[in-house]
Amino acid sequence: MVLSILPIFGPLPPTGTGVPKEENARYPSLQNFVSSTIKDDDNSPAFTNLFSVSMSTPHCMRTHFGSNKFNTESSNSDLPMLLDFYANNLSLPSKQITTGQQLNVGSPYKYVTGTAFSQVNINYVIPRSQMTRTFFERWTQVMANDANQYTDFYDNYVAKTIRVYKWERGGGGLAAYTPEMLTAMKNNPGINYSLARKYKVTACWEIRNAFPYNIGTSQLNNAAASLMNITMGFYYERYRFYPEAVFDDYGIRGKVTVPPDNYWSSYESSSANPITFWDILGGVFNSFVV
Repeated sequence: MVLSILPIFGPLPPTGTGVPKEENARYPSLQNFVSSTIKDDDNSPAFTNLFSVSMSTPHCMRTHFGSNKFNTESSNSDLPMLLDFYANNLSLPSKQITTGQQLNVGSPYKYVTGTAFSQVNINYVIPRSQMTRTFFERWTQVMANDANQYTDFYDNYVAKTIRVYKWERGGGGLAAYTPEMLTAMKNNPGINYSLARKYKVTACWEIRNAFPYNIGTSQLNNAAASLMNITMGFYYERYRFYPEAVFDDYGIRGKVTVPPDNYWSSYESSSANPITFWDILGGVFNSFVV
């Protein structure tokens, strides 16, 4: 009785044929993939350490405290290094596409309404001078004065960019070389020299128009000594992610630049001058001209 019902659901697959498209079922060995199958060393797994942070100076900090005291870009101050090397950990920015829902007869469907970004948290090790905390305390005080309840203008208190660079081991220039080493390599081409390479930058997150919204607490106690930390929360307007392939000069700290804002426009439009809101508005007015 059961056998007579089976044809209703179609014929049974032939026996002995194995998994359909078995060649697509790759052996689940990460070690085998990394050691022998992977074709590009840059596609090896990335690690969560090895990063650096740079921050532009908010305009309000320059106008209130001069160009040197809280300058995050000056080579004459320790502040840029403290905000970089004492950045203990951070949460990279994330993006969520917001949606709406259309209810029709039958199944509803969703449509895109915009983009929402998460906040960014950076945990800093505090130096004995408390310079890092002083910088953020002054920044928030100028931004929102709790004495007179005045707030500064948006363009004055935002940091135009916070850049997070991701480094990876190897792949950069030679770590050390001398004229003697280069001469030996030239005179002995048959010898396989094993030379260490520098770290290189493989990605950059550029966070735009950021400002601190939360100064986290620091715990003090009389237990065994440990590093003093503070976590800063930042809101921002948007961010851009740049992989290594679009760097102007990759792998060299201080010379890594990111593409201009209109870099991705070549993928979105063939026009050199993208249509703006004012172009559209002008077209509406021109449509009424007789």
